Amino acid sequence: MRPNDRALSRSLNIADLRSRARRRLPTPVSDFLEGGAEDEATLIRNREAFSEWGLVPRAFRDVSQVSGAVKILGQNLEWPLIVSPTGGAGLFHPDGEIGLAMAAAATGTLYCLSAMASRSIEEVAQSTTAPKAFQLYIFRDRGLTRELVLRAKAAGYAALILAIDVPVPANRERDKRTGMTIPPRFDLASLLAFARHPAWCWNTLVRQPVKLANFSDMRAEPGTTLLNFINSQFEPQLSWADLEWVAGLWGGPIAVKGLLHGDDVERAVAAGASTIFLSNHGGRQLDAAVSGLDMLEQTAERMAGRAELIVDGGIRRGTDILKAVALGASACSTGRVGLYGLTVGGRAGATRALQLLRTEYERDMALLGARRQDEIERSCVRRLR
Repeated sequence: MRPNDRALSRSLNIADLRSRARRRLPTPVSDFLEGGAEDEATLIRNREAFSEWGLVPRAFRDVSQVSGAVKILGQNLEWPLIVSPTGGAGLFHPDGEIGLAMAAAATGTLYCLSAMASRSIEEVAQSTTAPKAFQLYIFRDRGLTRELVLRAKAAGYAALILAIDVPVPANRERDKRTGMTIPPRFDLASLLAFARHPAWCWNTLVRQPVKLANFSDMRAEPGTTLLNFINSQFEPQLSWADLEWVAGLWGGPIAVKGLLHGDDVERAVAAGASTIFLSNHGGRQLDAAVSGLDMLEQTAERMAGRAELIVDGGIRRGTDILKAVALGASACSTGRVGLYGLTVGGRAGATRALQLLRTEYERDMALLGARRQDEIERSCVRRLR
């Protein structure tokens, strides 16, 4: 058995994969994956929120067969977990976004490609025939935004996800300490951390250098870099008209990612969104923000089925997904989980990570006494504190 295969087979849960992934990455890259903004209170909250709910199982149910099947963004999925968009997956393994897309397809769910990916829209579209979504930001250059939307449409992506929670770059102090900034500013300790991981350096810096593949044809202004240019494109002057414009341009299922306030959810649906990701960007933007789970129940009551609600952030167990569904979520999404698996074993590792969660979820459905998604009700959960 190869070392990677052994590492994957011995990983019994997401925590095991996370521990192995951290050991395989140089500290600056590991902190970039794991970190959040400022005091990381929101990052911590994303996990704590799930611990405040307990499950109330039902007895004498025939659970010889269970199905977590659900329809999200017009796609029939085998279970209610979506692979969130994450930028620069090539930092973690050469398989990058293609490995994640193939893992999602292998485990019966939807992969969401980030505009900031290390593989292009077209490359990932061709990697698997399974449905995929594309996530982008509204840039200052609306022509650039339009180009990305039309490229995704031409490549056959099934849905569009509009991330709206990065009007300005966040204050990620971990990254400042290690030099994972734009542009990078590595000190001696960070350089030594890279030197202690020769395999990572070979794969990422030599064999297949990481790039922003969807912007590779662009020419930055003299005296600046492509990274600096992209960083300068985040738009602080967004309006609801921008969402309406993108929805009209796309003409298909569209989700808005990064909403937490109920009024914003209402406005987004009125502007054309069919799906809402209740998300704080994995704790990486506004620190001290509430979690998606914190806002779920009241948002579900307010929307009364008028939009699909996806809880993003903090998912580590099948029981986390059960709790969210019981509180009104159509599905959940996770980014770090797939990256842990990808780091440990490429495509096979990402598949292992997702399959672990799917197996947990379906087993936990049976233990809860639920055979289908619609049997996971509000009465199945109780607030503990």
